[in-house]
Amino acid sequence: MKDLWNKFLQAIKRAPIWVFIVVYLVTAILIAGAIVALVLGMERTGYRAAAYVLFVLSAVALAFTVFTVVLLVPRIKGAFVRGLERRPFTARLLRDFGFRTVVVAIGAFAISFAFAGYNAYLGISSLSIWYGALAAYYFFLVLLRGGILASHVRHRKEDGERAKLKMYRKSGIVLLILNVALSAAIAQMIFDDRAFVYEGWTVIVVAAYAFFRITLAIYNLFRAKRLGDYTVQAIRNVTFVDAVVSVLATQTALLFAFGTGDLDVSLMNTVTGILVSALSVGTGVYMIVSATKKLKQSKEETCNDEKV
Repeated sequence: MKDLWNKFLQAIKRAPIWVFIVVYLVTAILIAGAIVALVLGMERTGYRAAAYVLFVLSAVALAFTVFTVVLLVPRIKGAFVRGLERRPFTARLLRDFGFRTVVVAIGAFAISFAFAGYNAYLGISSLSIWYGALAAYYFFLVLLRGGILASHVRHRKEDGERAKLKMYRKSGIVLLILNVALSAAIAQMIFDDRAFVYEGWTVIVVAAYAFFRITLAIYNLFRAKRLGDYTVQAIRNVTFVDAVVSVLATQTALLFAFGTGDLDVSLMNTVTGILVSALSVGTGVYMIVSATKKLKQSKEETCNDEKV
C-alpha cells in the first residue's frame, strides 16, 4: 500500500503541466456549476439535487487541487529560481543581500517621494498641520534615502570605508532631524485627535502588513549588522524606523475603527508615540556614536601605520 502511494505521488510530481491546468479548470467549473445549481434549486427540486452532487464533486476536486498545489510548490519554486539565475541582474538580486537591499531602497525612495507629495497636497488643500507634518517627515525620508543611494553610487568602485562611515553618521544626524517632523505629527495626532483612516475591513489587511513590515525590518536589521556594510546598515536602519512609524499609524487606524468609549485612545497613542520617537532618536544616536568611534579608530590606525 505504501509503495502504491509513493508511486501515485511520483506520478503527480512528474505529470506534465497541462494535466494540472485541466484539473484546475474542471475544479473551477464544478464550483461554478454547484453555485448556479444551488441558486436555481431554491425553487426547483431537480436543480437542488444537482447542486448537492456538484458540491460533493467540487469538494473532492478542490481537495485534490490543494493537494497537488502543495506537491507542486518545490517544483514551481525550483523553476522560478532557475529562471532568475539565467539573468545576471536577477541572479545577483536573489543571492546578494547587500545588492537586494540597495534595489529595494530605490523602490522605497520612490514611494516615500510619492507619499510626501500626496501629504503636501492634502496639507495645502485642507490647511492641515497634521498632513503638513507628515509631508515634512516623508520629505526628509526622501532626502535621507536619496543621500544614502547617492553615496553608494559615488563610492562603490573604490575602497570607501571611511566615506561609508561618514555617510552612516550623517544618516544618523538626519534621523534626529527627521524625528522633529515625526514628533510634530505625533503631537498633532494626540492633541487634535487625528488618525489614519481606512475603509471597512481593509484596516485588518493594513495591520497585518504593518506587523509583517516590522518583523522583516527587525530581522534585516540584525542581518545587515552581520554583513558589515555601512551602506546596507544605514538603509536597513532607516527602513526599521519607517516600519516602526507604520505601526503607530496602524494603531491609530485600529483604535479609530474598533475603539470604544472604555479605551483611553489619547493615552495609548501618547505612549506608543513616545516609544516610536524614542526608537527613532535611539537609532540616530547609535549611528552617530558608533560611526564616530569607528572613524576615530580608523584614523588612529592610519597614523600608527604612517609612523611605522
